[in-house]
Amino acid sequence: MPNNIDFYTTVDSMEPLFPDDASRELEALAIELIEKAGKLSGVLNPITRVALGDFLRPMNSYYSNLIEGHDTHPLDIERALNNDFSKDKINRDLQKEALAHINLHKYITEKYASGVEIRNPASGEFLKEIHKKFYDHLPEEFKFAKSKDNKKLKVTPGEFRKAEVEVVKHIAPFSASIDLFAHRFQNFYNPTNANNKSKIKRIISIAASHHRLAWIHPFLDGNGRVVRLFSDACFMYEGLDAFGLWSISRGLARSNNNYKSHLANADQIKLNNYDGRGNLSNKYLIEFCGYFLKVAIDQITFMTKVIDAETMANRLDAFGELMALRNYFKPEAKYILTELFLKGKISKSDAMRITNTSDKTIKIIAESLIKLELLYTKKEGIHMMYYAKYPIKFSPLLFPGLYPCDKEIDMMNII
Repeated sequence: MPNNIDFYTTVDSMEPLFPDDASRELEALAIELIEKAGKLSGVLNPITRVALGDFLRPMNSYYSNLIEGHDTHPLDIERALNNDFSKDKINRDLQKEALAHINLHKYITEKYASGVEIRNPASGEFLKEIHKKFYDHLPEEFKFAKSKDNKKLKVTPGEFRKAEVEVVKHIAPFSASIDLFAHRFQNFYNPTNANNKSKIKRIISIAASHHRLAWIHPFLDGNGRVVRLFSDACFMYEGLDAFGLWSISRGLARSNNNYKSHLANADQIKLNNYDGRGNLSNKYLIEFCGYFLKVAIDQITFMTKVIDAETMANRLDAFGELMALRNYFKPEAKYILTELFLKGKISKSDAMRITNTSDKTIKIIAESLIKLELLYTKKEGIHMMYYAKYPIKFSPLLFPGLYPCDKEIDMMNII
């Protein structure tokens, strides 16, 4: 084990914490992100947004875990959500890992949605809470990691590491100094800090803090998932997550090599005297932030196209015809699915009206949609209301392109 002097021990060693971008390209990207996220936020009925947010949460989990090398099939994730776990231990453990991530992301989302204010997503308290809630629900086999000297160590949920780690070529800060680094991190990136009044600066800081948190590597293991959930929380804080309608993890996973390359580059010390005033490279921090913001914009743009009302209406029409042809439900069901996407919920009487069917027939249609997990009902006063659900297995037909092609082919084969 190297002496302590070989490790970063002082907080100034992670400067700069914010990129000095003379070109102002990062500002332009932050403005574009704000505009496009705002547009996506207003596209859907609020009830439909909630339904899609629930539907997309497993996708976020899939891609975040995929970055860590854990490829859990979306269909296995859906089975886990229905409490149907594989008999194979490896697959079952991966299902539990996915479920832990989904539940944690839901917890963070509901915390914001309920009005419970997270004043500082960068706080050590919040980061430890994320880590603890994730690891408390992982299989025991996933609660071990190797230290820099190759010792197998037990991960303590919600506690900063007390051992030294090396990530690729980056030797993370000395474990005894983690509290100092975390304190500096939470103060600098605190969105309520007087120095962070500019929303544009805070958006760029989401990208910069993503790297710097990964650089600190505060936990023995699970840092990648915590970092991405932290970024999700920052987007929620700024009202840029569009109610969960897009995922930064999907974009990072789809450019995984670039993601890890940009992370590694930004770990480097400054290249020369013209490369900023801090210990680390300003040039590579700018490049990482630019990459990160472009990925976010790309994912927002992608989802805006996917859920475009006219496109969705055509897709639901084709889906309805295919499912009717295969005798899953009656042809009139497609009108209910389209109306639910547009309005979020409809009454049973409205469903009868738009399908021009009888009470008996509408019950048959509803029951078939419920069986396929495309619908659920709820009594509201004297009315029976219909609400939409979006199962993962129908993702390739309803929202094509969310998952990798090979996974979507597998999903198509079970329909």
